Amino acid sequence: MNNLVNVGLLQAQDIPDDSPERQVSLVIKAIIGAADGVASKTAATQFFDELMLSVETLGGVCDEHGPSILASLMYLQNAILKGSLIELFFNEAEQLAFVRALPSGERWWKHVSPLPANG
Repeated sequence: MNNLVNVGLLQAQDIPDDSPERQVSLVIKAIIGAADGVASKTAATQFFDELMLSVETLGGVCDEHGPSILASLMYLQNAILKGSLIELFFNEAEQLAFVRALPSGERWWKHVSPLPANG
């Protein structure tokens, strides 16, 4: 447990001295949390690698699709990292849809939540 405290996965004050069951539960939770964090970082890195193989440069994305789409891509990478979603207006989602053509595009698209069109 000291190692988990040393690397910041547990807080020393959260570890009860008198409950081995609670200690084990905290250790398991910390290990699962660390594994989830590694998986999220790996996914975000994979997204960026796939994106760069398809567009070559971020400047190229900006030139071809505009700065707002480049910003949406950065928000998408952050959503992948955090396991969350980005909300986009329908037209923005259409413009970002080229992400679906990436090798893992459908996986990445699960982090996009298109807002309903007005009307």
